[in-house]
Amino acid sequence: MSEGLSAPRAMGAHNNLHGVLFNATSAEYYALTLQCYQLARHALLQRLAEGTFRRPAVVMDLDETVLDNSPYQAWLIASGSNFHDSSWDAWCAAAQAEAVPGAVEFVRFAQAQDVEVLFITSRTNATREATARNLHLLGLLSQEELDAELKAGESKDHANETRLFMKGMPSLEVERPSGGTLYPLKNKFQQRRFCEEVRSFEVALSIGDNLADWAEYYGGVFDKDGNPVKGTHPTVGSRRAAAFQDSQLFGRDFILLPNATYGGWVRAFEVQGFGASDELAYTPGIVRQPLQEPQDEFVFPEGKAKATAPKLAPTNLRIWKGPA
Repeated sequence: MSEGLSAPRAMGAHNNLHGVLFNATSAEYYALTLQCYQLARHALLQRLAEGTFRRPAVVMDLDETVLDNSPYQAWLIASGSNFHDSSWDAWCAAAQAEAVPGAVEFVRFAQAQDVEVLFITSRTNATREATARNLHLLGLLSQEELDAELKAGESKDHANETRLFMKGMPSLEVERPSGGTLYPLKNKFQQRRFCEEVRSFEVALSIGDNLADWAEYYGGVFDKDGNPVKGTHPTVGSRRAAAFQDSQLFGRDFILLPNATYGGWVRAFEVQGFGASDELAYTPGIVRQPLQEPQDEFVFPEGKAKATAPKLAPTNLRIWKGPA
């Protein structure tokens, strides 16, 4: 999390409840993700039909694009906690994420078109082995690829072979016609540049759940020379203006999946002073009473019929057990 965000504070309920329930349980979310991946198929075929791609690739984010982390988000609510690296890394290490509806089928479809699928994620490189195991369990990395990730995942030269690019990968010096060029690989956009310039992939389509998966200016503010301005973040208005600017590219170059639980939109909401979100109160500790299902009998006013209070958690809501 960035510096200058709100300090942790006790709260009685969790702002993320409805967002998590929507992602984890609603038929609407299921239909939306399937719809997005159906659109992605059509968009990919249209791009390929242009006949301009010699080595086409699709770039996919992982979290909430390929991997469903709603059990972790539900655990945060159930335990009365906020997001923190320690619990997030433990969730990644558990390798228990299921696939976002439609994601696995789309990957197989793209591969059937002889298109390389590259996973470029903000998960840290320290979680590489567990993330690779998770992708392998879903059938998205072969056994050979998994073995390579487990064996050489920390090697800087691994960037020349892998399909899994993660935050904080070591820089790699590459011999170019003009001499040695150092390619930093710390973030998604440096990694995308590497895939295009060094590995000669031509990105036909990008898929993510956050507009910052598509363009840097949705997640950061840059000076006139293109350098990020530390400690700043786009506002709600500037992000909307950027989306208007890019409107012709959505559904063609970039497919956006729904994510009501977290993302750049939440950070913009707080940075602009509209309110402080639970998700940005970054702390490893408990900051509120754990949210519990009501068990007491509910009495309607004016002597009407009695009813048992409804459960908050549907039976199909997966809740992670938490760090060991």
